[in-house]
Amino acid sequence: MIRRCRGGFTLLELIVVMALMGIVFFFAIPRFEKSFFLDDAKQGARWLIGKLQSLREEAQRTRRLYVLNIDFEARRVWHTTEAMTLEEVDLAMRRAQPVPGGARVAAVEFPPDIRIASGRTEIRFYGDGHSDMALIHLQLGDATSSFLLEPFLTQVKMFDAPVGFKDLR
Repeated sequence: MIRRCRGGFTLLELIVVMALMGIVFFFAIPRFEKSFFLDDAKQGARWLIGKLQSLREEAQRTRRLYVLNIDFEARRVWHTTEAMTLEEVDLAMRRAQPVPGGARVAAVEFPPDIRIASGRTEIRFYGDGHSDMALIHLQLGDATSSFLLEPFLTQVKMFDAPVGFKDLR
């Protein structure tokens, strides 16, 4: 007597699994459409978070001071390092770019209660891996989001409303 090994699935089992997957995707896809990563209005926020994290990582990797420069009147952002010559710093400033997506940096707060919303300001990222503590307020139309940059944490916290250091306590 020869025994057959019946490995595999029946057509009915495959149809049931595909139907269940279809139902799951039917409910899951609308949530992804409204997600932070797919929303064009959040382009500036994604860019800012990426810039802050990359400057921290680059400062730690090279063991050098990196500075994020913000010009409120020109609505431009650029970075410099301690290793740059005066000519390179000037070139970096001339190559400054606006925040993508039409957003602008409205203000930067430093603890305990220093708020800068005009002129220029700097946020420093040190070679040992820490940074200045700052709250960056990004404005797009009437909406303002706040981003908390903490000295020893690698993640940037985002708030969908403007917050201050007093609100965080």
